[in-house]
Amino acid sequence: MDMFGKVGLVELPILVAPDQKAWLDQMIKENRIAVPPGGTLEKGSLYSMYIRMLLHNAMEEYNRQRVLEAEDEDDE
Repeated sequence: MDMFGKVGLVELPILVAPDQKAWLDQMIKENRIAVPPGGTLEKGSLYSMYIRMLLHNAMEEYNRQRVLEAEDEDDE
């Protein structure tokens, strides 16, 4: 995953609960969602970056779990 725009993106509409959107808005207002160095982004881009990072982390964790499971099967 490339957070600096070298990977093509697809548009994916998502739905979140009102309290989740309020939380995201608060995190953006408090500058708790990282912005690339020297950059300023519109709110929609910050939502997108945050969701992409969550997906990236989930994909890495999934792959890590698969490796651990494969190692456990090899030990048996």
